[in-house]
Amino acid sequence: MISNILLLSLSSAIWGFGFIATRWSLTAFDPFWANALRFALAATLSIPFLIYKKSFWRKNNILKKAAISSVFLLGTLLFQTLGLNSTTVAKSGFITTLYSLFVPIILMLFSGKRYRLTFWLLVFMALIGMALMCNLEVKDLNGGDFLTLLCSISAALHILYIGKVANSIESPVEFNFLQNFFVAIFSIFIAFIAIGPVDLSPLKDIHSLAVNGLLFLGIISSMISFTIQVVAQKKIPSHIAGLIFLMESPFAAVFGYFVFKELLSPMNMVGALLIMLSVILVPVLGREVTTPKKSSE
Repeated sequence: MISNILLLSLSSAIWGFGFIATRWSLTAFDPFWANALRFALAATLSIPFLIYKKSFWRKNNILKKAAISSVFLLGTLLFQTLGLNSTTVAKSGFITTLYSLFVPIILMLFSGKRYRLTFWLLVFMALIGMALMCNLEVKDLNGGDFLTLLCSISAALHILYIGKVANSIESPVEFNFLQNFFVAIFSIFIAFIAIGPVDLSPLKDIHSLAVNGLLFLGIISSMISFTIQVVAQKKIPSHIAGLIFLMESPFAAVFGYFVFKELLSPMNMVGALLIMLSVILVPVLGREVTTPKKSSE
């Protein structure tokens, strides 16, 4: 379990730096096209591999599985983007991470699984940590908060779906590359509808922050990190994966300090410590988290 926890932590670190890369990409593009171009790059680089593997002509449902997964992934990104138009970054950051709570709740409702008190303590400790990191003040809830809640639910469904199909996926690389391809198609279509044509002239400066951001998001975050997620979720239960992914926020804070000189308050640092502690305790408590549901007589 520990090796796969480390893999998911690596993915979280990559996505944490993805916040930095996203800010770079937004220096030249709006959020819709920044997201679309990120996955367009990943899809373009994936096409030679997918043609070599004859992925588009497979009959083992990998296309269907990747398409379904891409809908949940796109929903996560799209609802978060739309929500940020009318809510605060602090509330968006916290509401998004509620996926760590939704994953086990959905599993309880639809698969009959139950969890020991130790697991719930880890989840709530991590969520308290997120609230402290976000300087959260829950007031004046609005439509943007609701859209961000949909983002969180979509993220939970993405984690659950990957957990469901991971062991039936022969090649995680092929699956994720197909996922990137479908997200690219969907996100480009949505960007055209929402914004209109994009001005690609900023891409001429290959040394610009925007280009560097898109390269990181397209290659490292989309192509590599999501592949790592599929590999690790072959062995890690979805409810534990959802908890580990909360490490994304402390990593983002660390990178924000080194890149943008953004300082953490003592409260923020306590929050980061609580999140890291909850993940560190997973190997100790993880094997005792799930208990079978009692059968009715």
